[in-house]
Amino acid sequence: MRRDYYAVLGVVSTAGPREVRHAYQRLARQYSPDINFWDAQARALFEEIAEAYRVLSDPAARAMYDRFGAGVLGDGALPAGRRGEDAHVAVELDFSQVVRGARVQLDVQRFSPCGACGALGQAGGARCAACAGRGVRQQRERVDVAIPAGVDTGAQIRLAGEGHAGPFGGPRGDLVVSTRVREHPFFRRKGESVHCEVPISVWEALLGARIRVPTPAGEAVLVVPPGATGGQVFRLRGQGLPRLADEGTGDLYVTIRVEMPTGLDARTQDLVRQLERLMPAEPRAALARFRGGGA
Repeated sequence: MRRDYYAVLGVVSTAGPREVRHAYQRLARQYSPDINFWDAQARALFEEIAEAYRVLSDPAARAMYDRFGAGVLGDGALPAGRRGEDAHVAVELDFSQVVRGARVQLDVQRFSPCGACGALGQAGGARCAACAGRGVRQQRERVDVAIPAGVDTGAQIRLAGEGHAGPFGGPRGDLVVSTRVREHPFFRRKGESVHCEVPISVWEALLGARIRVPTPAGEAVLVVPPGATGGQVFRLRGQGLPRLADEGTGDLYVTIRVEMPTGLDARTQDLVRQLERLMPAEPRAALARFRGGGA
């Protein structure tokens, strides 16, 4: 059973158009799917708020509601020709779908023209029982959506004319698709740039190497110079994610991690000591001036 439309908007039955509009705007901002797209309860409240405002903002529909109640309006019917409301739906995407773009099919709960009465709201000279006289019925339908490469969490894709059908043959509103991108176990995203960490051996760090590293789109060769240190970051241009604003591509930033050998036997330990004698080093010599609080 529907709640009283005035109670939904939090206004009295004598509220003027300005008061009704301000109440709707305040509640619509609070429960908008644009900021609550993962909250099903908020989406349901938003639809209820939108329905109440559709009726109370239209003088003819409000007069009928005040006299006969919501039953005479079905689901909040308005005069013919009104544009339907925008519909909102959320989609979760894998990282791979963001890299190349994808086409996904989404189940959308939306109002569509009533087939029983041809969207007229009447059948056989009486109010259409299938749509309660509104000319549209709420249905779950599948919509094909093209996801552009490079979208990020919080992006919105607007599909014109794929939202709720307007009452009595009115044009459809738009479908707004809000996106959330699942985290990747290896890549970390910062806009169109991608970051990752790759291990190398101590010998590769000492001598340098050409190593193959994963990229969002496949694989690339990273040249590690001799004497590389752990934590050093290398930039691979154009190996990140596509930019939505233009045709360019972001970069991939690879941080190397030097893996030290463990479980050395006696012979290997002796070889390492020989290397130590051949390559003497004092990495902490510069710290001597800080002893005793020196600056």
